[in-house]
Formats: sequence, structure tokens, C-alpha cells
Amino acid sequence: MAAAMTPPTRLKLYHFAASGNCRAVRLVLAEKGLDFIRVEVDVMRGDNQTPAFLALNPRGKVPVLVDNSPQGEVVLAEVSVIGEYLDEAFPRPALMPAGAAARARVRALVHLFDTELSPTVGPLIIEQLLRPPAQRRAEFVAQRQAATGALLARLVKMLDSDGPYLNGAYSLADALYTPVLSVMESCGVALDEFAPLARRAGGGQGSPQLRGLGGLRMMLGFDG
Repeated sequence: MAAAMTPPTRLKLYHFAASGNCRAVRLVLAEKGLDFIRVEVDVMRGDNQTPAFLALNPRGKVPVLVDNSPQGEVVLAEVSVIGEYLDEAFPRPALMPAGAAARARVRALVHLFDTELSPTVGPLIIEQLLRPPAQRRAEFVAQRQAATGALLARLVKMLDSDGPYLNGAYSLADALYTPVLSVMESCGVALDEFAPLARRAGGGQGSPQLRGLGGLRMMLGFDG
């Protein structure tokens, strides 16, 4: 079944192009074939602390999705909440498996991402990829790299298949983890220590719908 299409003004994504969580939401939107308006929020400049943005998300975090749905405006923050909402509001192609056990495994992967990996890796990405070299804190980076490696080792033990995806078929978990895995080497975390993850970090490991877009690394690039 073809992906759902939306009026171009229905969905609006407030995002910071270099944010892994924002890139994950863009992956979900692309997977669903959904049109949306991008609103750039430069968190390095403090755009996320303006009164206008804090009215959308008092936590001052990106991404934020606004859906002008037929039932009324929906404003959502938190990457996994946005991902699940889009999967339920636009159910084709599905990003959650049909079986209860498989769905639980995806939710366990999402929980690890939300509660541990994203809070650990996010500051590492900012420090290594967005700050000028002279401003980087070597001890902080080393601590985050070690913590990230420990979490990736746990992730490997949770994988349910040897295929290209984290839990059999492409799922919401893949959309969340792919932006992180794609920048691990640049952040100084060697994925060759985690062979199952290294296989999933390459540019050709997108979903069947996205493989034709010129490679996942291009899709995930700092392209705004």
C-alpha cells in the first residue's frame, strides 16, 4: 500500500538540523511519505529558549511536531512520542510489528534509547561535532565515549536478528538509532567493536522505502 500523503501545511516540524532526534523524526516522516514544513530552531544560538518556542515545549527541546489535524491542533515533543503518533495517525507503512512480543522488543529498544542512549550521546555529539576544537572538553568527551560504548554493548545483546534491522523488519527503533549510529565514528566511538551495529550503520541500511533516496547518510546529513 502506498504511503499516506498530507496537505503540505498540515505538519510542521520544529527542528535543529544537526540533532539526532530531529533527524530521526525526519526519517519517520520520509518513511511515511509525509509532506511537512520545516522550522529551523538553532539551539546553539538559543532559539529554543525564546518565549515563542517555550510556548510549544516548556522544556526547550527539539524536535516539536505540530499537526493541524482534522480533529484539531496537536503539539508533540519527545522523539519517540512523535514517532509513535505518526505511526498511529498515518499507519502505512507500519513502523511497529504486528505481534505482541515483537512490539514489546521494539518498545524495549525505544526505552533504552529514550532513557539512556540519547541523554548520553546527545551531549557527546554537541561536544565533538558542533563545538570548535578549542572549546572541546577532553575529559568530558572521554567519559561520554566510555558511557556510550557500554550502552552499545547492551544494545547488541538486545538484538533479535542478524538482518539489516534491529528487530526483524524495519521499525521505529531503526529510525531512532540510525542517526546515532551514523555519527559514532565521527564521535570517536569505534563501531567495529560492535559488529552487529556496524552492519546497521552503513549508508545502504535504510528501509526498503528509503533506499532509493541516494543513501541514508545523505538523508541524515546536516542538510537542514
